[in-house]
Amino acid sequence: MRNTIIGLDPGTFRTGFAVITVKDHIPSLQDMGVLISSSKHLEKRLGQMSQKLEVLYQKYTPQETAIEQIFMGKNVDSAFKLGQAIGMCAVMAARFQSNFFSYASRFVKQAVTGNGRADKNTVQAFVLNVFHVQEVPMTSDATDALAVALCHNIQRNTPSILRKQL
Repeated sequence: MRNTIIGLDPGTFRTGFAVITVKDHIPSLQDMGVLISSSKHLEKRLGQMSQKLEVLYQKYTPQETAIEQIFMGKNVDSAFKLGQAIGMCAVMAARFQSNFFSYASRFVKQAVTGNGRADKNTVQAFVLNVFHVQEVPMTSDATDALAVALCHNIQRNTPSILRKQL
């Protein structure tokens, strides 16, 4: 059986995405990149982002959507805006009947590298190596999304008794 997962690293200006397919527990990369919105107004950026996501959902019809959760920093306004971007991603997943999962950044890093405090370069190198990607993307948004998709695949294939230990 083949399963398609879209990993998303939501943002209000840039949203990283990665689409992987899994067959016989082996993941393969289908597509990855960054969706960019340039409008000065948040509502327009979210609208543009949802249109671009719609194209991806129509093209790949993912059964599952995995995103990175909000990291609560000091800037409440930024977290609020990011929460709206995550909400837009959740609505898009529901609209296309894609099961929705979210993971904390530290959990993603732990799942894909074995170190919950791994830096972005380590995570990027690891996921690019797993999927044999030669060209390093200009921003880490795409590889962050790929890490989220890989994390979800690992999580969904880990027996529940072991998940409690992660």
